[in-house]
Amino acid sequence: MKQIFYILIVLFTTTSSIGQSNVTEINQQLLKLGIDASKQNNTQLSTQLIKAWNNLDHEENKYNPYIVLPMNTWVQLFEKQYEQANESNLKSKIGIAYASILIDLSNYEKALKILKVAYAERKNVTPIEYKILLSNLEKCYKSRNEITNAIEIRKELIENRLINNYWRIYKACGLGDAAIEDFKLFEEKKYYAGNKNIIQPTYYNDLCRLYFFDNKIDSAVIYGELGLQNVEAALQDKSIQFLNKNEILTNWKALYTAFLGKCDMNKKDYLKAMPKLKYAIDHGKIDIESNTLSMIYLSLCYMHLNDFKKYNIYIDSVKNRLKSIDAEDVIRSYYSAAHIYYSKIKKFDSAFKYLTLYNQYREKINKGIQQNQSILLLGQLEIQKRRSELNAKNLTFLKIETENKNAKGQIWGLGIFIGIIITILLLLTYFLIQSIKNKEKLNLINDQLNENIEITNEQFSKNDFLLKELHHRVKNNLQLIYSLLNLQKRRLTDPETKTNLTAVQNRIHTMSLVHEFLYNSDNYEYINVNEYIITLTNHLKSIYKKEENVEIEYNIEEDIELETERMIYLGLIINEIVSNTFKFEIGNGVKSIINITIASTDGIIEIEISDNGPGFDKELIRPESLGLKLITIMCTQLNAIHEITSKDGVQHTIKFSFDKS
Repeated sequence: MKQIFYILIVLFTTTSSIGQSNVTEINQQLLKLGIDASKQNNTQLSTQLIKAWNNLDHEENKYNPYIVLPMNTWVQLFEKQYEQANESNLKSKIGIAYASILIDLSNYEKALKILKVAYAERKNVTPIEYKILLSNLEKCYKSRNEITNAIEIRKELIENRLINNYWRIYKACGLGDAAIEDFKLFEEKKYYAGNKNIIQPTYYNDLCRLYFFDNKIDSAVIYGELGLQNVEAALQDKSIQFLNKNEILTNWKALYTAFLGKCDMNKKDYLKAMPKLKYAIDHGKIDIESNTLSMIYLSLCYMHLNDFKKYNIYIDSVKNRLKSIDAEDVIRSYYSAAHIYYSKIKKFDSAFKYLTLYNQYREKINKGIQQNQSILLLGQLEIQKRRSELNAKNLTFLKIETENKNAKGQIWGLGIFIGIIITILLLLTYFLIQSIKNKEKLNLINDQLNENIEITNEQFSKNDFLLKELHHRVKNNLQLIYSLLNLQKRRLTDPETKTNLTAVQNRIHTMSLVHEFLYNSDNYEYINVNEYIITLTNHLKSIYKKEENVEIEYNIEEDIELETERMIYLGLIINEIVSNTFKFEIGNGVKSIINITIASTDGIIEIEISDNGPGFDKELIRPESLGLKLITIMCTQLNAIHEITSKDGVQHTIKFSFDKS
């Protein structure tokens, strides 16, 4: 086995592939393996280099090349060959392998440029190279949050039967539960050396990260510990042998240990997390991205324990690495850590700077998620079809396994099985006769069932998966904006500016409330007007602190419902009217009463909002009054008639037609 590997290594190197200062040192390392790399010309080396790299590109020995020589050395070797390649097909083949190394170094931007060139020549590559090309392209697009492009690449992988799952795309789109379900259904457990007790490291590694991503920390810890146990068992099992076994499994052990340390930190058990993260940093140096994230988490542990000196030691190392890697997870985590640190030491300008950078990354991710979830959900029917096929295959496998067991000696079981088959055949014969007699009736029932199944699937996909998730995320985003405005308002001293920000917050809350009702309701199209208006006006009373001296009387038909768009328009109108009442008319020392009446007659909804305040002079209304302008705009959107009187208090009357279809 080692001799075969040594032969492959000679295909990887040449003295012309790297800078002159490193030639002697690298040749010495290769000669220790019995390799003389000086006799290869560039064309021969390129072809053999590609073949060897593809042969080594599988999970159990993924890190082999980096154990033989450092990553940067391989970069030099491939970079030189890539630059010297003149023929486009050969250049593409070299680029596919070269990009794999750049991705392992977290240099996604450079890797993506090379892969795009190779993708243009994809018709000339082998099936193995084609799969590596597409997989690496998907990794680069996901790292840059270009999820639309990643989805298209994943579709191409599936259409060409190179892969059979969507779970990585589901994760990138924020659909944690779907990612876990798809992973468990389609990812196969692979075993070392035929030993079914020792599962390959990547399986549990991916699964525990999915649970961590979905904020299911306890489940993540369970699978992380299972993965660590499997790696440690493989280290001790002498029957499992492959090249560089100890080095590779030690790196996997470091990855799992780091992950468990991150889970401990998530639970705020910093003292328990720190030794695990230190072990990962010291023993997991091959995976640059994971190692850097471990440094960030360890620095945060020190910071939470007020050891700012050690925090700065590790965070400075991270800062230096960011000059050569462009992994967005690392950059985003660094910004988050910096924001927490500067907030803790009360350097609020720096804290705000890093919070802004962090939020920019978050907004970019959220935007990508919202744009691409709907695209991804269109593939649900195809996913269901593949799941059915897989279930059918599993049933066939179980049947064959049962028959094999029976054939080995379970004679009575075989007899029972044959008897069951005969019974089934008799029943099938009976049902066949009945089906002939009732063919027309059964066809009609079958058609109705198929229609019901299609309607149910479409309704489930449309309402329960897409709309509910969408309304939930819209509500969360609006609440985030509301909270950010609240933070900003606290720093203001000008009363008028504070009042204006409060008005903006109320309008945002009015729209957020619509999505909250839709998210919490089984009806994803219509909102009960009575429940919505009571909730909205109670919120306004608490904002303006009018609970004690203001009474709101409701006379609203309980069964009136409006769809999302009209409810937002109506909510904004009521928000402006009630807010204006609180701000300008209420407060004369008398118990104030606001009456809200909503009734529906012959397809016309009439809304009347009045108070017992002093009223106002219409001539004194400022032309630039934003509140009345918004009311006018919203009434226009509703095709509504709006009348206002100000004698003995203010009374707004709004009428519009509505036909709930």
